[in-house]
Amino acid sequence: MKKFTHIFSVLIVFVLTLSASSSFAVKHTVLVGNFYFNPSNIPDVQVGDTIHWQWVEGSHTTTSTSVPAGAATWDSPMTSGNQVFEYKVTVAGMYNYKCTPHSGIQTGSFTAVGAPPPSLTVTPSNQNVSAEAGSTSFSVTSNSAWNTSSDKTWCTVSPTSGNGNGTITANYSENTTTATRVATITITVAGLSPQMVTVTQNGAALTLMVSPENQDVTSSSGSTMFDVTTNTNWTAMSDASWCTVSPSGTGNGTITATYTENPSANSRMAEITVTGDGILTEKVTVTQEGSGLGIEYKAENTFAIYPNPTSGIVNLVPGDVSNINMEACILDITGKTLKSEILSGSSKYQMNISNLPEGIYFVRVKDGERIVTKRIVRSN
Repeated sequence: MKKFTHIFSVLIVFVLTLSASSSFAVKHTVLVGNFYFNPSNIPDVQVGDTIHWQWVEGSHTTTSTSVPAGAATWDSPMTSGNQVFEYKVTVAGMYNYKCTPHSGIQTGSFTAVGAPPPSLTVTPSNQNVSAEAGSTSFSVTSNSAWNTSSDKTWCTVSPTSGNGNGTITANYSENTTTATRVATITITVAGLSPQMVTVTQNGAALTLMVSPENQDVTSSSGSTMFDVTTNTNWTAMSDASWCTVSPSGTGNGTITATYTENPSANSRMAEITVTGDGILTEKVTVTQEGSGLGIEYKAENTFAIYPNPTSGIVNLVPGDVSNINMEACILDITGKTLKSEILSGSSKYQMNISNLPEGIYFVRVKDGERIVTKRIVRSN
């Protein structure tokens, strides 16, 4: 029976010691049995810890015999009817106690030291993250209570407080700008200087898109617009004096192209170059029709497109200049080029648009200096 009791006592000590070692509020357990306190001496008690006596067998007491100045004494029975007694340590020093009925052979002691100074370490000092939304973490090593805060609304931290070792999670939103940004997270412990770590978020990749690719306008003066979709600064410039553009902007916006009246019978084209942050470039065009009815290769020259509507084959007749090199393009109603061919050396040419859906398209022919654009209908 005594052998079983001893094994049982050892198991209880192991379990309770393991439990105590995994937390900060340390409770030291002493088993009380026939003629023993187990353990009989505890050398590493901290001020603020608790001594917990647990009855196992017999009839005993735990009674203080000497305590440091300012510490409270104690005297408690340890029996089957009074199985637990606890004493919170408030003063550093040496404590001795005994079992009154067995004072000659059953004694115990513990030594208490002051609480260690507060400590705080946070790693790493910085986390580099991508422009997309996400989260990152920092490790906190401390023996004290701590609080956290972020100086940026796009970066929030959790938890906002903790005690002892832990992990801080920084949650950050998407960075839609191209500029790198930094959030500073501050961790504070009472009695220590604050520690600061940072989250450095990359800027988004540069984007630039201008639409439509072309705007067809009449020979009269007026204006037309292009949509700019971008996340950076941009500038716009026209290569033709008769077409001026709003010069610059930041982020998404609109370019207004203002053009003068075209006094010529020939169509003309202005190319608008849009540059984003000095790196990306997009080009669009304004095509203005002539004040006459077609291209004047010569006064007597005519230019014909037929049949119109067409089920697929488009005939192009340039007239008396069959040997001239021409570029013929098929455009949709937004001005996007769908098909392009170089034509030369014949009095009549054919373009096949049977693969295009039914609808309205434009045929644009350019001989290097002059341009004509005509409307054509694709139908079955």
